[in-house]
This record gives sequence, structure tokens and C-alpha cells, in this order.
Amino acid sequence: MSLSREAYRELAAVVGEQYISEDDFILAGNRAQTPEIPFAHPSPDAILLPGSVEEVAEIVKICNKYGIEYIGNVTGCIPTAYCTRENSIILHFKRMNKILEINAEDRYAVIEPGVRHVQLYPEVRKLGLSYTAAAVGPGGSVLVNFCATGGDHHCQYGTSRPTRYLLGVEMVLPNGEILRTGSLQTDSGWFCPESPGPSLRSIVKGYSGNSGKLGIITKCAVALDRCKGPAEFRAEGLSPHHKIYMDSDCSSVYVFNYKSIQDVCDAITKLGEAETCATVQKYFYLPLTLMMTESANEFWEKWPEYKKIFPMPLVVHIATHSAREREYEEKILFDVVEETHGTRIPREIERWWEEHMDYFMIVARLQSVLRLGGSWLPIKTGAESLQHMCDVYDQTQTFIHDYTNAGKIFDAPANYQIIPMEYGHFASSELLFMWDRKDPQSFRYMAEFSQRSKEEDLKNHAYVMAPYGFGKAVQEQGALYSHCTDWLARVKDALDPNYTLDI
Repeated sequence: MSLSREAYRELAAVVGEQYISEDDFILAGNRAQTPEIPFAHPSPDAILLPGSVEEVAEIVKICNKYGIEYIGNVTGCIPTAYCTRENSIILHFKRMNKILEINAEDRYAVIEPGVRHVQLYPEVRKLGLSYTAAAVGPGGSVLVNFCATGGDHHCQYGTSRPTRYLLGVEMVLPNGEILRTGSLQTDSGWFCPESPGPSLRSIVKGYSGNSGKLGIITKCAVALDRCKGPAEFRAEGLSPHHKIYMDSDCSSVYVFNYKSIQDVCDAITKLGEAETCATVQKYFYLPLTLMMTESANEFWEKWPEYKKIFPMPLVVHIATHSAREREYEEKILFDVVEETHGTRIPREIERWWEEHMDYFMIVARLQSVLRLGGSWLPIKTGAESLQHMCDVYDQTQTFIHDYTNAGKIFDAPANYQIIPMEYGHFASSELLFMWDRKDPQSFRYMAEFSQRSKEEDLKNHAYVMAPYGFGKAVQEQGALYSHCTDWLARVKDALDPNYTLDI
């Protein structure tokens, strides 16, 4: 289906003829299958590039007038960034890519949707500041991570998720009204997400975010932290074959191996009680090996050795404000590791982490994990207590071998990560496995395992997959979370009664 000529003319009048297209070769790039999903999305009827919040508001009003569904898109990294139904358009925000303000005194930055981590992070670093950069790579949208979708990262043990750092948003509601939250609503600046204006922070973000299904965010402010480390990094080589060093006597990296997930849990708990270290995480051993090798051939050569060396790696980054403080935290770290039966991995392997410090800031080697088949699937991407997460993965081992032993999924049963937040007061999790997106059988086995995992979680009351979006599939999970999906549906009905925002 194509747009009516009347609707197309009105939309073109808003953004200009050069920023709207219904040409098939333009639309094709926004309906192709993504690495995570082995099927194509419906084609949008048009794609628009708005340049301001006023243009977005006018577009939304026209969509309501003609019954057109719309969806916002920045990087297109996830399936929900594409149309799910016919008679839809995509609003792409590549033109709205300005860093509007960096306030070093009050420690916040104001940005538009198209601003990438590679734009913002170096600028705030130069001012001695930092922020919680989600582990999506340098091309990820900062605003999307803070406002619309997940935002877990490798340094949230010593800080927290972007949810905690969102200060205010400018948002176009589904009726075309422009809403500004928190202190911004009273022209008091971007310093506060709550009063004296409306908050709505939980509707904007929640834990995982709703991918813009309740409104289009056109600006946001994010809080900045004082940076522990140099303003600039030393780089060698070209991506993806590069190294990033942090030349500082206030920084050190260690990797330990454990045999028991309970020992890992105890180690993280003890370090959290002492409030030491910037990063502490139980990491995946499969992506770890992929990132540490330069090719698929080298991966297969090293994998038998590496999976024995670190079947349950605990990665630790210490970042302090003085060398004396670093030495103090190192003493605590090694005492805790000894008490919890950890062993340090070989130095020649551990050195890789010191040579790739961008892992702890912006993961620029993330593309390396696609070598084995072009795609991966993360499940159990929720958050609960640290102990609960460890217990869940113990329970997963009771059925995952049915799939690994049969060759249905990659034989890496401990390929999950647990990242504590706020010194271990709670933790996020992710079970990750690789699959070949060109092999239909591989996808079928992946879906089979995912369904089994979901059934086991529901049966055992495992809070490891937060309800996400709308529909029957999330209603079952919502029962574990105080039926929050029912409340979300009510909010959706109130804000978007015409359901013009694609779901």
C-alpha cells in the first residue's frame, strides 16, 4: 500500500521534498532482515527525515489525520526499529544529530536522537567527565540508550544504568502535543527529571524502555560523572585491529577464573560491600574468545584452550582518583579472590584487556562476535538480585545440555554474563548464543531453546526476562511483574487511542 497523494503532499510540506522518499530503492534498506531476525519486515510506505521537534509534531498530527502508523528510527540496531505493519512510515532522525549543550559545571549534556556515543563520549572526556555509555558500540544512539531501549554496560557495577541518569526529555506525544518533563517544563533548565514539572520517567524508560512506542523523544539531558582516568586514550592500529590504552597509574585490570557460580556471586557481594572497583562482572567466555582473536580460523584454533582457561571469567577494572587508592582496592580485591577460591588467568591473556581499554568505555570490537554465523540472540536480559541471577543460571544448566549435546545450539553452556549494578545491590543478566542466520535449521533450534527457557523461567518464577512491548507473548511474563503489562496497555490506550505509533 502507498500513501495517498494528499497525505504525501502534506508530509512533504513539513520536511521538504528532499527529506521524504517513497522510492523503492530507498525503502528497501528499511525493510530488509536484520541480523537478529531471519525474516523481512513490511515495507514502509515512505521514510522521512525530520529536522526539528516542530516537524515531528506536525508529522504525527498528519498521521493521526490519515490513519498512518509511524515508527522512529536512529541506528536500526534492533527489530523494533522497523515497521511491523503495512500503511506505516519511518521517521529517521539522522538529521537531528546535534550535541546542544555540555554543562561541565552542573554536569549534564543535552542531545538530539541522532547523537552517537562516538560523538559525545570523547567530548565529555576532554572536560574530565564521563557517562554510562551502553555496551552497544560507538555507533549507538545515546538518546535511545537513555530513553527508549536497553542500556546495560560494563561499568554499571560502580555506577548504574542510564535509567538513573536521565534528567529530562522533550517528547512528542501520539496526538502531536510537545511535552517537556521535569524542571524543563518550567524553563528552569535540564537539571531535574522530577518536580517542579511532570516526571513520567518510568513511562519514558522503565527498565528496558518501550522503543518509542509511547511517544517520540526529540531531546534529552543525561547526567555526567567525574571521570576516573585521563581525558584522552592512546590508540594504535585501525579498527577492528586496534588497541586502546589508558596511560594512568590509577587504572588496573585483572581477570580471574572460577569453577562455581556461587563463588562468583560471593566474590561480587564482598567487593560490593567494600565499595571497591569500577567494573566487576562475570563475563561470557564465547564472546570473550571471539574478541581476543582476529579471525574465525583463529577462534576455532584457540577456543578449545580458552574455554578451559576461563570457563567462568570474572573481569575486574579498578579506576581510582589516586595511585594510593588503587593500591588499597587491589589489596581488597586479592583478599576477596583468595577467600572465594578464584584463580588469576595467565598474564599473557590478561594483558589483552589492558590493551583494549575501550571495552570498559565504548565497545568498539563488538562486531567481532558476529564471526561465527552472522548473528546472536540474547535472552534472560532482565535484572533482579545478584543471588537470584546466579541461581537462575544454575537452573539453566539442568536443561541447556539437552540442546548443546544434540548439536542444536553452540556448545557453550556457561555463555552468560552477570553484571552487578550499584555495588551489587542488584544485577543484570544475559544468556547469549551464536547462530547462523543463513541456516533455517539453526534459527528453528534457537527458537526452540528460547521457548523452553521461557517456560522454565515462568515455572520457576525466574525474574530474568523483563516484559517488553505489547501483545500476548509479554502477558505471560507480566504476571511475574505485578501484571505491569496490563498497566502499560492502559497507558498506551490513554496516550495513543488511535494506535498510530507502531507496536
